[in-house]
Amino acid sequence: MLDPDLLPLASDRARLRPMRAEDAADYAEGTADAAVRARAHLPETQYTPASVRAMIAESVEPGLARGDLAVLTIADPATDAFAGSLVLFDVTAAEAEVGFWMHPDHRGRGLARAAVELAAELAAGSGLRRLRARTVPDNTASQALLTGAGFAVEGRGAGTAPSGEEVELLTLVRELPHPMDLPVDTDRLRLRLHREQDREALLAIYSRPDVARHLLEEPWTPEDSRRRIEERLARTGLHTGEGALALVIEHEGRVLGDVALWLTDRAHLVAEIGWVLDPAAGGQGLATEAVRAVLDLALRESGLHRVAARMDARNTASARLAERVGMRREAHLREDWWSKGEWTSTLEFGMLASDR
Repeated sequence: MLDPDLLPLASDRARLRPMRAEDAADYAEGTADAAVRARAHLPETQYTPASVRAMIAESVEPGLARGDLAVLTIADPATDAFAGSLVLFDVTAAEAEVGFWMHPDHRGRGLARAAVELAAELAAGSGLRRLRARTVPDNTASQALLTGAGFAVEGRGAGTAPSGEEVELLTLVRELPHPMDLPVDTDRLRLRLHREQDREALLAIYSRPDVARHLLEEPWTPEDSRRRIEERLARTGLHTGEGALALVIEHEGRVLGDVALWLTDRAHLVAEIGWVLDPAAGGQGLATEAVRAVLDLALRESGLHRVAARMDARNTASARLAERVGMRREAHLREDWWSKGEWTSTLEFGMLASDR
C-alpha cells in the first residue's frame, strides 16, 4: 500500500501533493480540455467544481488514507498552484499503475515528467517494486515522457481504460529500487550522506592533482567544491528523483573520500559505481571495505540487477580494487574517450546480483 505520510514530495521542477478542495475549479477546467478528454480516459464524462469537491471528500481522501488509491495534485513548485493530476491506482503490495494529465496552461514545462518521477519515489518509498503505465499507441508524447522517466515498453494489447472503454493499450513498466537504510556501518567505517561541512575535507582530497589525474574532472577549486557538494547533497537514494546516492567515507570521525552510485537504466535497475579515497589513507583496505559495503547495499538491499564500474585504464589501483570486491573485468576499450587533451582508454567491470 502507499504511504501517505511521504507526501508532499517536491523537486525543483514539480511538487506532488494530496488534492485539496481549492483545486476543484482548476481540476474541472482542465478536464474540459479536448486533449485531456481524448487522452486521459477519465471515469466521468464531465466534472464541475462541485462534483470534484464531492469526489475529493468521498473517494480521494479515503483512498489515500487506505493507501490503495492516490489521486494527487501536480503543483507548480514555486506557487503550489494546481497544474495537473496524477493518479496511482490498482495498488497491490508490489506494484501500482500510474496515470496523469496536465492542465493546458501548464504544458511544456516538464512538470508531468517530474511528477512521474516523484510518483516513482512515493511508490518505492512505500515498498512497491514496480510501476506500470498504459497509454494508447498513438499518444507518442506520453510514451516519450514515460521512457524519459525510466519506463520500458512491456507489451501491447486490448485493455480497459479508467473510463471503462475497451481500447488498444501500450503497457510500459518501471522497476523500483528499495529505499536504503542509512548510514551504513562496517567494521571500521561509517558511510553516510553528505553534509555541507564536509566541503573542506573533500576539497583537500579532490584538489590534489594525483587524485584528479584519472578522473574526468580537473582538480577542484574552492568554487568547484561548493558546486560539487551541492550536487552530492541532493543524491540521497536510488529511489528518489535523482536516482543517485552519494556517501561520505568516514573513519574515526575523519572524512576520507566518498562513494557514488547512480542509475544508468532506471527501467531495469542497472547502475554505475565510482569512488575516491584520500591517498594518505591508502594501503589499509578502507576503500575496498567501503566499495564492498555499497555493492552489498545496491545488489542485496536495494534490489539492483547489475552494477558497473568504469575507469581510466591507467588507474591500476581502482582496477585492482574492483577485482578484490568481486567485480569481473568485462571490457578494455582502447582510446575511446577524449579527456584533458588526450585519448584515454577505459576499463569496465561489472557485477550482477546473482554474483553475490
